[in-house]
Amino acid sequence: MQSRSRRTATRFLSRSKGYYQDLIATISNRSQALLDQLIKRNNLPSTMRRVKRTLAKHRQEIIASFYIRLTNGPIEGTNNKIKIIKRTAYGYRNFFHFRIRILISLKTSNLMIRELSKKRTRPKAKVA
Repeated sequence: MQSRSRRTATRFLSRSKGYYQDLIATISNRSQALLDQLIKRNNLPSTMRRVKRTLAKHRQEIIASFYIRLTNGPIEGTNNKIKIIKRTAYGYRNFFHFRIRILISLKTSNLMIRELSKKRTRPKAKVA
């Protein structure tokens, strides 16, 4: 026989898990209707009520993300690479060298492409 607190915990976990799975399905299907259902749902545990408030607060942004698939992943990756360079170098004395090291590491990034285009603006030497 389960104790009362154990039954309460089981109920709490099953409701939380159900809400979480419905949230994952909403995002996977990019469904505005499912999002609205999640926001209107009642009888949730306190932690899921907090999630529900956040969903309601950012509803328009979430819906926009269903249609416009932009991500800040590439920028986060670039920032992470720069932090790793900084950490493994134990600090650079010269900012120019630090900058060059970053540009070399990020060959295909927008930073490096812009840097290369600046250097190629020099006039070519005439061959006689």
